[in-house]
Order: sequence, then C-alpha cells, then structure tokens
Amino acid sequence: MDQVLLYSNILLWLTQAVVFFSLFLLFRQFGEVYLSTGEGISRDGIPIGDTIPQFQGVSYPAGKVTTPIQQYDKPTLLAFVSPRCKACEQLLPAWNAAHEAFHDRIHFVIIGLGEKEEFERWLMDRTLQGQLVLDPGRHIFSLCKVRVTPFAFIIDEQGVVRGKGLCNHEGHLKTLLSTLEGEPRDGMIDRETSDHTSENKPAG
Repeated sequence: MDQVLLYSNILLWLTQAVVFFSLFLLFRQFGEVYLSTGEGISRDGIPIGDTIPQFQGVSYPAGKVTTPIQQYDKPTLLAFVSPRCKACEQLLPAWNAAHEAFHDRIHFVIIGLGEKEEFERWLMDRTLQGQLVLDPGRHIFSLCKVRVTPFAFIIDEQGVVRGKGLCNHEGHLKTLLSTLEGEPRDGMIDRETSDHTSENKPAG
C-alpha cells in the first residue's frame, strides 16, 4: 500500500512538472506573438521617437566600463541577448551577415545579459561581430524597458529610436534596417548569399 502511495505521489509530481513546463512554453510563445504586434511593439521598449538614454556597461572581453552609444556619428543597431536564449543563438548568423554588409554605415552593439564567464562559454564555438557590452545586473535592460530577448532598437544619428521590436531572425533585422532612409532592404541577403557560394567564412 505504501509503495502505491509513493508511486502515485511521484506520478503526480511528474504530471505537475509537465503541466508547468507546458505553461512556460505557452506563455513564451504568447510573448513572442504579442511583441510582434503593433500593440506589443508600442508598449515594450523605449517609445519610437524618444531619445535613447545614456548608459554604461562592461566591454567584452576587456572588462572595462564603457558608454557604447556616446557619439552619434552614424546610426546604431542595438540588440539585447542572453546566453541562455535559444532564439538569440539562432540570430547570430543573420546578425553577422548584417554587420558585414552595413558596419561601415551602422554601429552594431549587443547588450549581453549575463556575466563574462557565461559569454566566454557561449562564444567558444560561435562568432559574434560588432561590439559586445555586458549588463550582468540588467540595469540597461530595465533602463531601455526591454522584457524579453532577443529585442532590438534601430537608433539614428541623433540618438532617436526609429524602430524596435522582437528580433529573432533575419526578417526582423531587415525590417529594422529598412526604417533608416536609404538603407537597401536586400543588401544583407545579397552579401550573405555571396559568402555562402564562395568560402562560407564567418563575417568580419
């Protein structure tokens, strides 16, 4: 009888664990869908038309305090990622391709939510182009009113937010880049295709 009760409790806990995990995935998916809508984009992140606040982070790998958006000599693509985020990992190839195509006209800055050791492990077998600034205390994350990763802003030379939203694939990057007047929407695709048909090297 005791064994029956024990196995029943174990089965009950396993069932609850599956339910909670399913709810987590459901809410995560709901968040992605919500952030892709006009309402989600308008509510999350610094409002379009507002100026991005000045902030400081920790440069990677140097570990020095830095102000990545200090001089607006050209627009900035600012993205938030986490080493524990699968979608962030999947974004890297498109991010690197965009950096290779537009780095002479746009600053590419990634805010990493985590410690240096976490990103050292994350980047052991991955390539990341652009400037990586760590935000272990999530101060920048909160300051920019971001709630999920990967999330990105496109900021003009005056420091004004021109576009924002969930950014987990190439299409989202292209949409953000296209908000800057005169930016070719297909330039990244053309450059990336050329790389794959030659030596398939990482960008940069």
